[in-house]
Amino acid sequence: MNRLKVVAVLVASALLPSLAFCQAKVGTAGLQFLKVGVGARAVGMGEAFTAVADDASALFYNPGGMIQLTRPEATFSYIDYPAGLKFVYIGGLMPTPRTSGVVGVQITSLFTDDMIETTPGMPYGTGRTFTASDLAAGVSYCQRLTDKFSVGATFKYLNEQLADETASGWGADVGTFYTTGWKRINIGMVIQNFGPDMKFVSTPFPLPMSFKFGLSMLALDRPTYNLLLAMEFIHPNDNLELYHFGAELRVKRLICLRLGKRVNGWKRDSWEAYQEDEQKDPFIEYPLFELDGFSFGAGLMIPQAGVNVDYAWAGLGTLGSVHRFSIGYMLGNLLR
Repeated sequence: MNRLKVVAVLVASALLPSLAFCQAKVGTAGLQFLKVGVGARAVGMGEAFTAVADDASALFYNPGGMIQLTRPEATFSYIDYPAGLKFVYIGGLMPTPRTSGVVGVQITSLFTDDMIETTPGMPYGTGRTFTASDLAAGVSYCQRLTDKFSVGATFKYLNEQLADETASGWGADVGTFYTTGWKRINIGMVIQNFGPDMKFVSTPFPLPMSFKFGLSMLALDRPTYNLLLAMEFIHPNDNLELYHFGAELRVKRLICLRLGKRVNGWKRDSWEAYQEDEQKDPFIEYPLFELDGFSFGAGLMIPQAGVNVDYAWAGLGTLGSVHRFSIGYMLGNLLR
């Protein structure tokens, strides 16, 4: 009963901020690529992954959950965005039994194809091209403190480049993971992208810092299938609070089906309603009954080879939709 009370208090704490008045600060933070979900599995579940974090993508979602992995594992993700944008993520981690911990490394890159340089005097091109790119390279460590509680941290080098101009800095993530032992409920919390302001040319800007609180539960566990449910609350420094909901159905430990939804606040108003009343907030990104913020996915597991292949589709409103692919590999199979 005490555990039930603790879980209830934590859930209430996560929901209370949505009842308070808050102002969207859209566009006030830079390096937005740090928000891009890196795993097709997590994206298929609406990115409600803070309290799941049981594969190599925990490097991104919650370093505190890395302790769940008992063998070396690597992951690779690729996204082909509209307008010629490419996103690549590579991560790997390895348990350290002597210290009861896990270490990991990761690289995230967002880059463009060559773009034609234009000037007011030469609007059709100068004959030169340029590119833009973002890069984050990080190292992570997770330590088990008790049989149910672990804490992890990531330190990241950050770089942004546009033509001949660059900006560099650092950021950090700190996460915790707690297994309640009651009804198979796990609790995860993480602070992402904490660090000093960066400066591009002469303009300073903050990192896209956020606080996340999540719950997950193995709702059904049968010999031939199981059902995982997850939710989380996100408080970013440059937008309204977000709520993520996700589900994963695993059949015969070979095939997974996933469904997710990202919701930007509980109250939603249409654009027409905002035009009629200027007091309404227009920055409601994910309406409840539209494809914005909705996602689904599937995964194929090949235990004999230690390979997982995942796919996810996510709706991005006026930007259309994005297809994501991830490949995971348990390196322990190579060591046998």
